[in-house]
Amino acid sequence: MKIKLTIFILFLSLSFSIGLKALVIPQSASLLSTSGTGISNNYQVNPALLLNEKNHVSFSKNIWLGDVSGQKICLISKNKTYFSFETLSVSDIELRDEIANDTPIGFFGAYWYALEFNKAMTFKDDLNFGYKVKLNLSKLYTNSMRGYTLDLGLNKLISDNFSIGFLVKNIGKEYSSDLQVSNNPSYGLGINYNLDDYKIIVSSDLLNQDNENFIKLSAQTNLNIGLNFIFGLTHSENYKDFSVGLKLDLRDWSIVYGNLSHDNATLGNPSSIEIKKYF
Repeated sequence: MKIKLTIFILFLSLSFSIGLKALVIPQSASLLSTSGTGISNNYQVNPALLLNEKNHVSFSKNIWLGDVSGQKICLISKNKTYFSFETLSVSDIELRDEIANDTPIGFFGAYWYALEFNKAMTFKDDLNFGYKVKLNLSKLYTNSMRGYTLDLGLNKLISDNFSIGFLVKNIGKEYSSDLQVSNNPSYGLGINYNLDDYKIIVSSDLLNQDNENFIKLSAQTNLNIGLNFIFGLTHSENYKDFSVGLKLDLRDWSIVYGNLSHDNATLGNPSSIEIKKYF
């Protein structure tokens, strides 16, 4: 139970270490399986890519560190407007008195909720711009914190197989009853290349977060058999991880599973399963 409490406190605070902050929080299996790569090929990373995504509704069941779990529901409507609602929680944190003993006097929970809205538009020469607004609320015992963030993205289609994207992420603030903290924005540049002859889509990002540079790389097969494989990795001076995933397409349905291994195995490995219905 102590590890769950520690992880959640670190998650809710703005002062946790760069290694934990870099770890991909599994908003969905599609994102987790690429280790968060996607500035130029994933609308969940770069809001400008919303225009490239098919209309769908999706549900993700997510497990983060220390069995902290949650889910995400999202909708991309026919007018290319994106809404989502996401949660993470743990409910069995032990409550103890000031004098230590073997038996807790009770249990309490910690919760995090987020609501997202994303919109994108096209300029001339295949240049897309998008923005994402996220509102969040966190609760730990009797304390709560709320906040907002804004992501801004650009994506340029260079050719039928090659695109480049730019991202500014996490512009915003966090508030509690007696504290106001500004977030540190992250900046990223990404490329995406579709190797048609080899049936592989390769993506790479360079992300600057808290003055540390992260290199992200992913590869996804693009086979015509309904089953595809996904791989991803993140590397920096203080953090490394590796992810794998499977995607199964069945008519208007898609099922994705992702799992991520990182360089602190005692915290556990995040995983996610996602179901999409296209319309």
